[in-house]
Amino acid sequence: MTGKRIYLILQAALCALLVALLCASAADIFREGSARRAEDPVAHIYTPEIVAERFAPIAPLCFIFVGLTVAGLLLGAKDENVDRPVRDAASARDLVVARVARPSEAMRRERTAQRRLTIVGRGAFALCMVPVAVYIANPAHFPERDLEGMFYALLRVLLPWTAVGLGALAVTAVLREKCVQRETEAAQAQLRAERASGVMPAPKPAAQPEKRGAAQIALIVAAVALIVIGIVNGSARDVLYKAIMICTECVGLG
Repeated sequence: MTGKRIYLILQAALCALLVALLCASAADIFREGSARRAEDPVAHIYTPEIVAERFAPIAPLCFIFVGLTVAGLLLGAKDENVDRPVRDAASARDLVVARVARPSEAMRRERTAQRRLTIVGRGAFALCMVPVAVYIANPAHFPERDLEGMFYALLRVLLPWTAVGLGALAVTAVLREKCVQRETEAAQAQLRAERASGVMPAPKPAAQPEKRGAAQIALIVAAVALIVIGIVNGSARDVLYKAIMICTECVGLG
């Protein structure tokens, strides 16, 4: 591993750490400020003094990150592969497999494993979304007077299950890519064996148009389902009512 790559990894890790610390500090300030406002309605949630107090422990990391960024710009440290197209293992696999006259047993076995991993990943994500859908479908979880409590309760349900579902998708995606690589190797071995035996390989296929990915389909289905659930449990009416009230209060009509 080159020094340039180590620098880029450290810079990315430090950036992620800074984002996490800043988000945690903002959430703590809001939580404590909301508690103060509950006791004193005129109290401010965010003040320069509170923000400076919370930012002071994080400031050294910010200066280190800025210094690393400036040093990287001066030294010209950047990812050499940033301008190269992303290598798609599935597309490379398809180009090799399409030229094989007769798929081998190893190729069929790896393709079956890929289909199973896809089903397992999508099924695990769908199961993780069931508790979220059940929670959202219950109108009792959305009181009109306690918006902050409702928001925090929704996050406590949504974030863990979503993290578990996305983790299942990530794990199965990594395993599926390993299967794709093994299938590609098996296809290359089969292609070499066919050439050695005198079998002419099939012509190289033309590029196929991109299809809509599974993640896009899952997001579209989830969006439509959440919209329907919101309309059924009355959330759409409540949002419209609150939006009207906010607009009228802003222009002085309320």
